[in-house]
Amino acid sequence: MNYSTAIFLINPTVRAVVGVYEDDQGGKLNVPRTVFKTLDQDIKVGDFVLVPSNTRHKMTVNKIVEVDIDPDLESTIPMQWVIGRIDRSAFEAIAAEEQRAIDAIKAAEKTHAREELRKKMLAHVDETKLQALQISQMGTAPIEAITK
Repeated sequence: MNYSTAIFLINPTVRAVVGVYEDDQGGKLNVPRTVFKTLDQDIKVGDFVLVPSNTRHKMTVNKIVEVDIDPDLESTIPMQWVIGRIDRSAFEAIAAEEQRAIDAIKAAEKTHAREELRKKMLAHVDETKLQALQISQMGTAPIEAITK
């Protein structure tokens, strides 16, 4: 008997879920699929979960690709528990906020570089002469008004 599946006979709320260690591209790739057991009733397809492994700190991440399957209670392969669901919302919020900050810094750098180049190029030019040129007004008024 596979004692690791006996819990399914004892507790009807235990769920069997299938996880993949690598992206299976929606089931298109032939990546190993592992069945885990969990008491978490909220785990759904697409969730990331922490599961036991034989590497690193004896834990790794899997992505859930199926839920509520009928486990093979006669399988000889030991079934591990899901350690927990990974809530990425705080991480995603921080990463999005950081990206907004980076975008603002890049915009400021671009504005600064443009202003510095403008200062350098126009340092010895009479700006009133440039402003008198028709091209300096194009795009701010209808073309007919400029050419009259």
